[in-house]
Amino acid sequence: MPLIIGGGGDSKPFIRFKLQVNAWEMSSEAGMIEFEWNSPVVFDIENIQLGWLLLGEGLREWQPWPNNNQTAKPHEGEWKTGFEVNVFSKALFGDEPVRQFSSSQTGALEFIKKLYNECESNFGSGQVPVIEITGAKATKIGRGTTRIPEFAIKKWIDRPAELASQNHSPSAPQPAEAPAPAAAEVDEF
Repeated sequence: MPLIIGGGGDSKPFIRFKLQVNAWEMSSEAGMIEFEWNSPVVFDIENIQLGWLLLGEGLREWQPWPNNNQTAKPHEGEWKTGFEVNVFSKALFGDEPVRQFSSSQTGALEFIKKLYNECESNFGSGQVPVIEITGAKATKIGRGTTRIPEFAIKKWIDRPAELASQNHSPSAPQPAEAPAPAAAEVDEF
């Protein structure tokens, strides 16, 4: 592994949605790489973490809300409501199959809210949704236009072991240790 100097020591592999160009990117040692959603993925939506997110050129600051309950906005800077959620796919993400999706963009927030609301009735079951990203629809919200990623829930599976160690939400109930999914289920995404 090459020596990497600079940035935060706790940097995790991540994905991001660039709504301006309707493209998804993932982090890599060589920089950002654009990718296509050609495989279903697992979103650990039950363990989402909400908080304040401050983004700028070369700047990312995150202040999670305790128990996902909103706290007072920090005084300095353009802090916005944001989220962090883990996404899992061996097929798309290779050697770093657990990635973090974090954003404060309106379209991404709408996507996450819809996904959460559709999945909430299954929370506590020890299962996670396997979803397919089907595109991103341009939508006018307020005075501007954003893109909201669209999805379909393909099925529910037992929480992969790779996600069990990644939980970061203090508000989400921690399910009992689920058995590892069958090899066919994991290989699929």
